[in-house]
Amino acid sequence: MKVAIFGKTNVGKSTLFKALTLKEVEIADRPFTTISPNFGVGYVTVPCPEKEFGVKCNPKNAPCKDGIRYVPVEIIDVAGLIKGAAQGRGLGNKFLTDAASANIMIEVIDASGRTDENGNPTEGYDPLKDVELVKNELTEWLKSIILRSNLREGLEEGISKQLSGIQISKEQIKQAIKDLDIKKLDENSANLLAEYILSHYKKIVIAINKSDLVKDPEEIAKRVKALGYESVICSAEIMLMLREAESKGYISIDKENNIKILKKLSSQQLNAIELGSQFLKKYGDCLSNLMNKTVIEVYHGKVVFPVEDENKLTDSNGNVLPDAYVMDPDSTLYDLALKIHSDIASNLKLGIDCKTKMKIGKEEKLKHLQVIKLVA
Repeated sequence: MKVAIFGKTNVGKSTLFKALTLKEVEIADRPFTTISPNFGVGYVTVPCPEKEFGVKCNPKNAPCKDGIRYVPVEIIDVAGLIKGAAQGRGLGNKFLTDAASANIMIEVIDASGRTDENGNPTEGYDPLKDVELVKNELTEWLKSIILRSNLREGLEEGISKQLSGIQISKEQIKQAIKDLDIKKLDENSANLLAEYILSHYKKIVIAINKSDLVKDPEEIAKRVKALGYESVICSAEIMLMLREAESKGYISIDKENNIKILKKLSSQQLNAIELGSQFLKKYGDCLSNLMNKTVIEVYHGKVVFPVEDENKLTDSNGNVLPDAYVMDPDSTLYDLALKIHSDIASNLKLGIDCKTKMKIGKEEKLKHLQVIKLVA
């Protein structure tokens, strides 16, 4: 499971990436700060099953805080895009390839309107232009790739092979060709197919960044919705400040987003924390909101908890509800076993739903927040 953070250059992508992952990246107010993609780990948050089952978890890969599990997801911060990327301008195809390699994408826009279409400082720029810009560049890039397909083995086979590098399956191409009633490959059909892939298989969620500098970010969210995209109002800079303060032990933030001061702070630091507190009260934890909106609501990823003992909910070492994984929407029990270890997958017989005690077949699709025993 991979989420790409992308968009026009110099809109706060790397700041958002660092806030989500607390990983050191180069952050600067200039275009193309990110040249090679940065990789890190972010988290989706879900209720821990411990309360429902009356146990106390002992997590390994997915930490638990106040009954909330933080389930890891790979995040890639890709180089910034500018107009003409599909024709190779700026970092061109490198950006587009990195972005499209992910399961789903977060596009960052500058709500303040202080970054023009080339990533340079300005005033009064309409950030909604960037949503159309990115859509057009991705569509043109995908269309150009599709048109290079070798069709000697047929339409479906040729196009699916051409797009395998960005994780588009033959079954998905087959469905797209059927829905669009494509009989031959030309400029028009390639464009239709590119638009279909973006709307169905490579969805985008908009991060309305720098919203603390805007009087009415909700109005921007409404305009984004009218274009057909889900969005989250956020401020990467504020959230990075709060998360760093929390990680260094200066403050604590509970699950209701209340901030408690733990150490003596300067007046400047206290003012910054107060601004952060006001933002949290108004918009909530936008980092968690963004990850959950992207991975759970839009992509329909499913968080599952595999165990070895269906009664105690433990692994072989006695850890209770030790692991949690984000799985693709159509993932099966076999896919889960394969994610854990190839030996488990090769010997898999069935699964047991720990809540219902019902048996689960190897090809049965997983359910969100399911606790499962794998029987090998």
